[in-house]
Amino acid sequence: MQYGKLLAVLLGTVASEPPDSLDQRIAQYIMDHLGDAGAISMKNIEQACHVGNASISRFCRRIGLRDFFELRELVADVRFQVSADPEGSFAERMAAHRDDILHSLDLVVRSLPEEPIRSLCRDIHDRDRVGVFGMLKSETAALVMQNEMAALGRNLFTVVPHVRQLEWIRRAGPEDLVILLSYRGIFFDYLPQQDIGRLLAAPRVCLITGSAAPPPPGVDTVIRFDTDFEQRRHPHQISFVCSTIVREYARMYGLPHSGPA
Repeated sequence: MQYGKLLAVLLGTVASEPPDSLDQRIAQYIMDHLGDAGAISMKNIEQACHVGNASISRFCRRIGLRDFFELRELVADVRFQVSADPEGSFAERMAAHRDDILHSLDLVVRSLPEEPIRSLCRDIHDRDRVGVFGMLKSETAALVMQNEMAALGRNLFTVVPHVRQLEWIRRAGPEDLVILLSYRGIFFDYLPQQDIGRLLAAPRVCLITGSAAPPPPGVDTVIRFDTDFEQRRHPHQISFVCSTIVREYARMYGLPHSGPA
């Protein structure tokens, strides 16, 4: 399946909402029927999820969509794709997968710049609050980074639902730092372009990406790494970059109350 807006918001909802909540039930129904656009109707969702028309409309707005019609448009755009494994034994397929990951990490090692990483570490250390956000696989890297930084005495904020990520960014001030993890640089494709500059106006914003495209307005720093945009390599590259930042931060600042290197 293409990793577009719909999959991102649905997976975030399923992962973060309480089991059997209205939003969780609606999101799960839509995910279960993504291959059947005809099943995604108000009537079918109402009957299957035991919810009313108003609940479905509220669900659409809560996950960042305009309305149910935008949901239907996104469902119609979903495409499925299959990635075939190479031929050979199980051990050979594992070895090919390992080599693929190592190749993706080599791309990062050869391209990730040192000084911007060190500068980001200084910002993480000095700013009042730091939020780190990504979508889908990138948010997994954000969660791991949050955990590893906590062990160094520096608390970062992150959250899975995209709507709640945007709420935090909206409330951020000039002394706060926002780190955005976006493999293809499309974190803000889910927002009207005219809203991006206002959203990012107050905090300092660092975008970490494999994309060479110009950043959206409001992004102060871009840290780029080389990638061939193979989807299966995505989590390993983003995770490696985040781990590198954590290790560099530890080298510079050590444990709490230590000074910079």
